[in-house]
Amino acid sequence: MNARFYIWSSVLVISLVTIGLAMRILALQEVPLSERLMFRGASCLFLVIAFARRQGLSLWPKSVKTQFFRSLLVGCALTLFSMSYNWLTASTVSVLSNIDVPLLVLLGSFVGIKASLRARAFSLISISFLVWFVSGLETQTQLFYGLTSLMTARFLLCFGYFFIKKSMNEENPAITILVPSLAIIFYGLMERIGVSPFAFKWAPELIFINVLSGVGMFGAYIATMQLYKLTNLASAEFPTLISSLVIQPVEAILFNVPLKANYFMPSIGFVMMSYLILNWKDKVTHVD
Repeated sequence: MNARFYIWSSVLVISLVTIGLAMRILALQEVPLSERLMFRGASCLFLVIAFARRQGLSLWPKSVKTQFFRSLLVGCALTLFSMSYNWLTASTVSVLSNIDVPLLVLLGSFVGIKASLRARAFSLISISFLVWFVSGLETQTQLFYGLTSLMTARFLLCFGYFFIKKSMNEENPAITILVPSLAIIFYGLMERIGVSPFAFKWAPELIFINVLSGVGMFGAYIATMQLYKLTNLASAEFPTLISSLVIQPVEAILFNVPLKANYFMPSIGFVMMSYLILNWKDKVTHVD
């Protein structure tokens, strides 16, 4: 591993932790979902435009149809993902959002991924750690809402895997980030018109936190694309798994709550199993 790998890995971990904590703070402050989506999308969009101009990249996709369908899917998924912070902690969302690693293997043929019986067994073991994690959460109505919105979001993103992979291969990096940015702005506007027509009274610190979530979104996309260029699948995805561990003590300190072993231990088990799955997928890619 070279210095660039560690730099971009750090950027990815910091970006994901920043997004999670920022979105949780905004949810606790009862900032409307529409405002969160629009501010986050607009902040990321500003950075995308600046990035495209500096790199001389076009902001018009080669396949408008593909990106249109991708925007509908990813916009809905990210909206549900953002909504889950109304009921779940940032740590819970971060851990459970990685379910797409074993889920993609279990879905297999539906998303164009070949999976052996061993890989599917690893995926089931990995998901069992998540079941252990969830069993430690306090049972309440809000937990059901949070898990339903989060799991639906991850399920949609699994089926959006085809569009994401297609975009990475066919479009420039600016388009890859532009589409989800515009998508959440659109969904935010629709939610504002249909659900929360009254403007929220913003405090300066909340504006800063929301903008920070957009910066984190941009940083996460850029870092992920750089890591895919630098290394294999397992190593590129590993920082995302690590972020789900890093965020737990940070959130405990920030919100002055204890770090519970029955949350942290299954998280470690899940990360280890997920890394084994990613390593297996990477070996298959190189064999083919």
